[in-house]
Amino acid sequence: MKISTDIGVWIGALSALGIYSVLIKDNPFYTMVEHIFVGASAGIAVVVGINTFLNSAWSPMIEGKYLLIIPILLGILLYSRYFEDIAWLNRIPLSFLMGTGAGVAMRGAVESQIVGQISATMVKLTTFDSWIIFLGTIFSLSYFFLTFQRGKVTGVTSQLGRHFMMAAFGAAFGNTVMGRISAAIGRFQFIFLKWLGLG
Repeated sequence: MKISTDIGVWIGALSALGIYSVLIKDNPFYTMVEHIFVGASAGIAVVVGINTFLNSAWSPMIEGKYLLIIPILLGILLYSRYFEDIAWLNRIPLSFLMGTGAGVAMRGAVESQIVGQISATMVKLTTFDSWIIFLGTIFSLSYFFLTFQRGKVTGVTSQLGRHFMMAAFGAAFGNTVMGRISAAIGRFQFIFLKWLGLG
């Protein structure tokens, strides 16, 4: 057993133990580590924001790209909400942000969730896996046919679709749990192997 002398390893290990200590009960050690994490994240966000502003807006504007003054002014207007007399100016940049965000999100949603999903199900029915994808898609869609009364065939297909969806939800949940457990294992390996030197 050889405990590490690296200060960075000590900070990482003690922080991990502080976060895990909440499993016993809420305590000052956990609260301190939580506050340090939130404060460090806020500080990093401020530094990244300032660097992004200097590199992407201020420096190019100084070099002659004067149209960048428009997004800079819109960004400054976001802070007008803190002044009651001119708080209404905050709506101008917010409307641009909301409109742009909605447009980008809509394009991405249509491309990935509609076009991408449809093209992913258009497979050649030559393997067992492709038949599962095809039938799972058809049966799952039949579960949502709510505009007509289900008969014998559609009743069976909708039930099969329900089972397909339950299997998909279970696989997604299992994948999430597996990812969280893998992260925890990595953290415990860091504590036991790199910090305490056990192994």
